[in-house]
Amino acid sequence: MERLIYQALEKHTKKVIETYDILLKAEKQFGVDGFELKGGYRSFAAFINVFCDKGILSPVKASGINGRNPPLYNKYRILIDNENKLSDELILELQSLNPKLDKSYYFRNPEAYKEDREYILMLSQYLLDSASSRSLEYRCTMNERSFEIFNNEKFLESHGRTLLKRLGLSFEDLNCYKTLEAFFYILFEPKDSLNILIIENKDTFYSVVKYLERKPDRELYGINVDMLIYGEGKKIINSYSFLNEVAVGTKIEKVYYFGDIDFEGIGIYNSLASKYDRDLIVPHVRLYQMLVKAARKPPKLRTNQSEVPLDLFLMHFDEESRREISIILFNGKYIPQEAVKFAPVKSL
Repeated sequence: MERLIYQALEKHTKKVIETYDILLKAEKQFGVDGFELKGGYRSFAAFINVFCDKGILSPVKASGINGRNPPLYNKYRILIDNENKLSDELILELQSLNPKLDKSYYFRNPEAYKEDREYILMLSQYLLDSASSRSLEYRCTMNERSFEIFNNEKFLESHGRTLLKRLGLSFEDLNCYKTLEAFFYILFEPKDSLNILIIENKDTFYSVVKYLERKPDRELYGINVDMLIYGEGKKIINSYSFLNEVAVGTKIEKVYYFGDIDFEGIGIYNSLASKYDRDLIVPHVRLYQMLVKAARKPPKLRTNQSEVPLDLFLMHFDEESRREISIILFNGKYIPQEAVKFAPVKSL
């Protein structure tokens, strides 16, 4: 009955249709007995309401209700784009798709169905094929599932996201997951709880690795470092989530950050702390103080950098350090973290 009602709406030449006309077409098509076997008026009314929910019909409230149970409005406005309507063949095809797929978007947007049709059919066939769909019992990466279904490992990462949304599906329905962007790290010794230090730049990262390898307690300016992460500039803002895989089941005591003293470096810290945990992720204060101390004449910035708020970063420092860092930044200067030498290290 659903397909018959939709075809009646699609073939109607006017924007508004009377409920009685649709009902009459259904009764003539199925016959009186056949119509009742299909659920009769109650089933008919349910489909009309479904089409309203899906945005295919809109009630003309001024027309009043028909007085039957359940009540329907006497007239409905048809919201189908008749200029780009689907052919009878495509309507039948759309109706025959796997029942797990929500087709309402494509009934409302025929052109989108024509554009997405190839991939929709591939997905429907995959779900209908019991042998293929059995692999859904096993969780895999998004790219692996994408290749399995669409013969294109990148499809789900691109237009596939939109396609799934239109069909009312998610990655969970396909039992797949997006892999996390990884970072390079050194775990000096597995422990029940970890102090972590993120280093913005590669040279400093390796210098700190060599330094800590020579210290049994892995102490770096008052902090015992259990894990060292190479932040790789702004990349850490997205790759930080990988820590959930690396340190699964392990308590994170504190995450310290150390980068350049410039607006970009502080902006990375701001983004990281704001996105994940402002209380957990803090600057390694003493390392930044060493930067200020090491650079007697901070150089001028070689690139244009947009100013960023400093409050979140500077709140961890004493008044003198806040003043010194602010002067450096607002005078268009910077200090690269390479200014600190880690062999040998002297206390403040």
